[in-house]
Amino acid sequence: MADAFLRVEHLSKRFAGVAALDDVGFEIGRGEIRCLIGENGSGKSTLIKIISGVHTPDRGAIVIDGREYASLTPIEAIHQGIEVIYQDFALFTNLTVAENIGINSTVRAGRALVDWKSVYALARKGLRRIGSDIPLGARVARLCTADRQLIAIAKAIVRDARLIIMDEPTTALTGREVRHLLRVIGDLQARGIAILFVSHKLNEIREIAHNVMIFRNGKKVLDAVGANLDTAAMAFYMTGRHVHAGAIHAAAPTSEGAPLLEVQDMTLSRKFRGVS
Repeated sequence: MADAFLRVEHLSKRFAGVAALDDVGFEIGRGEIRCLIGENGSGKSTLIKIISGVHTPDRGAIVIDGREYASLTPIEAIHQGIEVIYQDFALFTNLTVAENIGINSTVRAGRALVDWKSVYALARKGLRRIGSDIPLGARVARLCTADRQLIAIAKAIVRDARLIIMDEPTTALTGREVRHLLRVIGDLQARGIAILFVSHKLNEIREIAHNVMIFRNGKKVLDAVGANLDTAAMAFYMTGRHVHAGAIHAAAPTSEGAPLLEVQDMTLSRKFRGVS
């Protein structure tokens, strides 16, 4: 790829003799949405942690903008514009939206006092870039999962992210929230930000992927254009076998026999009362 932002070459990593990654290589271009799928234990998390500097590979190289690294530290990865949004979002729930988005710039500046005007301006800029109007003074603990995710994305953007890795980003979202997130991802891609989207939800993969990578047992078994894959093909390469989805037939309810569970006047202080 002529305009590749990041390239990994022959990455391998073992833990206690078990190969978590085995000779993996690929490229991510600027503004590319590359999806990564695979069963649990296939090596997805290990790859993410190597790219973000958490793990050191046993073998291979990471190439960013043409410069080769044997490994990265987490700070080096951030300085290169690599941001990871995990399922827990890594936010301070006791702080406000503005504080979460602006805290890194505050720490980096090393000032004795917080410049609140700059913090709020930075947070406002980050949220505006993803089309969000979450109140800057709201405590993160009181916000829904979808809003927390948008805050994590805004936090990555204000740190000049060039590659955002999203690890199972739609797991706890409703259908409407998923659609909004996919629109945000499309906007990021249009701005030239690369996305590595890690998910088990094959329909979402088909909807947004430029390219799809499939891992199985630590190996990359397929790297293909997303439009050329259907969910049956993806399931086959993930598992190594054809998965046949049959109809599910539920048994008709019956009133015969003793009840499986009975509740009488159940009460929990300040939650509910007298439930039977």
